Amino acid sequence: MKKISVTGEKADGMKQVIYMIGMMGAGKTTVGRTLAQRIGWDFIDMDREIEREQGKRISEIFSSEGEPAFRAMETDLLKRLAGRRRTVIATGGGAALSPENQRLLAQSGLVIYLRVSPDDVLARTQGDATRPNLMADDKRARIESLLEIRSPIYCATADISFRSSGASSGSLVAKILKHPKLKKLIEDADKNL
Repeated sequence: MKKISVTGEKADGMKQVIYMIGMMGAGKTTVGRTLAQRIGWDFIDMDREIEREQGKRISEIFSSEGEPAFRAMETDLLKRLAGRRRTVIATGGGAALSPENQRLLAQSGLVIYLRVSPDDVLARTQGDATRPNLMADDKRARIESLLEIRSPIYCATADISFRSSGASSGSLVAKILKHPKLKKLIEDADKNL
């Protein structure tokens, strides 16, 4: 399978990537895609890209090769994406958990954490059998456990965060676009076209 290519090096070490991090069901793909459209940047969903490169769904990768193999694929892809310009990237829910990935995110882009409640994750993933980390008898307990572990890591990794609960993707993107850190990143990237 053809692997995604890096479209260029960052000018003078400038960050030209916006990363969306957070739990599954937080809206990283929907909000990230809408944000990219609004600012005229490329959009990449890391989970979909891994599936395209591997020719199988993430649940199949977890089943046949295990979570450590998937996490290695995630890190490999993140390394390749870190050099992109003018790109919004929706990471997988576990991408920000490894120290190596945290370093890559911090060095190459602005990291936006989309916060979500257990109720929202449960509602947004209801009936979705493709999420291997939610395969449990008590889905709610599993979500609460994952949030307890992951939330402090997401907070420590993020440059800015927004609650995605109860907001439409359009209104959330409008709010994100008003943040001074994001405005500066976009202005700097536009100056260095």
